[in-house]
Parts: sequence; structure tokens; C-alpha cells
Amino acid sequence: MPTKQKFLLIAPWDYQLYVVIEKNLRYLGYEVTVVHNNHYPSSSKDLLIKIKYLLRKIFSRKKECNQKLNNIYLEEKKMSLIKSRKYYDLCLVIRADGFPEGLLREAKKRSRKFISFFYDGLTYNQHILPLISLFDRFYIFDKTELHSFKEYNIKYAPNFYFDYPELTENTYPGENKIYYISSYNSCRIDTVQSLHKYITQRLSPIQFDFVYNKSNENEIPEYIKQHFNCIETIVPYEEQLKLIQNTEIIIDIKMTSHSGFSFRIFDGIKLRKKVITTNPFVINEDFYHPHNFFVLTQRNENELDDFLKRPYVPLDEKIRKKYSFESWLKAVTDYEGQLKIN
Repeated sequence: MPTKQKFLLIAPWDYQLYVVIEKNLRYLGYEVTVVHNNHYPSSSKDLLIKIKYLLRKIFSRKKECNQKLNNIYLEEKKMSLIKSRKYYDLCLVIRADGFPEGLLREAKKRSRKFISFFYDGLTYNQHILPLISLFDRFYIFDKTELHSFKEYNIKYAPNFYFDYPELTENTYPGENKIYYISSYNSCRIDTVQSLHKYITQRLSPIQFDFVYNKSNENEIPEYIKQHFNCIETIVPYEEQLKLIQNTEIIIDIKMTSHSGFSFRIFDGIKLRKKVITTNPFVINEDFYHPHNFFVLTQRNENELDDFLKRPYVPLDEKIRKKYSFESWLKAVTDYEGQLKIN
């Protein structure tokens, strides 16, 4: 039996996206070590870290010192996970700006291939620029920024859909005509309110989930509080996918800080769902079909009626598979790597 390749995944905890990435990697045959930036459950292997942490905490009285010690414990835990293996065949870092440079350098030393994927806008996150040279390959999901940052030798890779069996077996018909979920962001508020008012007069049932922090409560319009399902806790990405499977049409409201295609676009491709999006660049892509994607603007809401009546047009299977996680991973790792330590 061939030895499994060792894969180090370093990813943010946001919406527990790393959970589905890890599942997909294991399905593809990798032995996976995961490092994220949230709390970890205790284990017997952490005994030495725990003892050091507790001793420091005993002799620290101030609240801010205790918080600092919590952070030290978490950083030591992450580093111990990376050092649990002498080397990795592949390391993928998602949102590298969420991790200390020292941790990234340790991962780089142990990885034959060291890759980063950044699914946000570089223009609004230029603090990431000094880290780009650490990586063998640095991919961004917004191709409109390639020219602006060409001196960094960045490459384009869009988002993808997940293709492990747990997600592909469930093909039951939709319960909602339209489903939308997003976290609070002021740039989306006006658009999503207007769209909700329009849609509710034409389709039923629909579901709009709105995730927010208590600190933002005063900024949320009364209309959203009354007509949306407002949630104070995050909905894990895998749960979101289950909800999306129960709908006919997905809504995707683009952030103003970038023009990359969100995961919602690729969820639509995977699950063969129609998508209403505010990202105008979908019309230039090989997966675009006017029956499947509607580009919403401030002036064309009235054209939605026609789109809602159109049947979904199946996508060519070769094009569809091109955007699977398996195909994506092959594309971003298709180069010769070098082991950086003995």
C-alpha cells in the first residue's frame, strides 16, 4: 500500500471552512495536519505546553497579562502541531495574514511545496505583501488585481467547490425558492434589503439568514431585524452547503473590497443551482449562461422576473469538473518542489 502524502493545512477558523477542506483532502488520500487560528481542545500530548502555560498564569494577576498568556499558549500549540512532523509533501496556507511570520517560516522549512491562497482583495489588505516572497506560489482569487501587483509574481486561482462524497450524494429537490446567507457588512445592506422586498412579492418560500455580532446590532436596519432570520452565532460552512442544497436559487452579494468570485458562485456550479449575483465579471467566464446567472445592478431588478422563469441549463461536465477542489489542487500544486530541511 503506497504511503500517503503528508499535507499541512494552515487556514483561518472563519465559518469552519478548514473542516470541509480537510475532509476533501482526506478523501483525496492525504494524511492531513491542520493548524487554524482559534482555540484547541486539550489533549494529553499538550501536557508540557499546559504546564508552562499554567505556571505563567499563576504568577500573573492582571487580566491583560492572562489574555497575553492565552495567546502565547495558542501560538505554542500551533507551533507544536507544525513540528509534529519532520516534513510535509505539501503545505497550503489560506489567508496567511492571519498567522505570525515565525510560524509560517517554520512551516516553510518543513514543506516540499509551500503555497498560499488569498481569497480577499490585496488592494485593501496590503499588509500581506511583505509575506508573499515566503511562498513558492502565491495565488489570489481576484484576477483584476494581477496587473496592479505584478511585481510580486502572484498568480490567479479562483475559489472552488468541494467534491467529497458526503456532499455530492445529496440531491433532493429544493424546499426554498431562494436562499441567502451572509455576515454583516455595511456595503451589502441596501442591496440585500431591496432585493428581499422585490423577491418576496414574487416567490415563496424564501430564506434570508443574516449573521451579526452583538456590537453591530444598532447598525442593522429595522427591516432586516423584522424580515430576516438574524443569527448571532456563525453557521459553519458545511451547514451552509446543506441549506443551499435545499433551494432553487442562490444569492451572492459581492463585497466592494474585491471582484473575486465568492464560494457561492461555485456552490451554484456544483449543485446545479441558479445564482443571482452582483459580480459583473461572471459574464466573461466559461461557466456563464444567462439562464443560470443573473447579474443584478441598481437598474435591472425588473428584469429578474424573466430570469426567475427560465429553466436551469446544465453546464458542460468538463467545465463543471474544472472548478472542483480536486482539479483546483492539481492546478495550484503543479510544479516541482524542494524539501527545505534534511
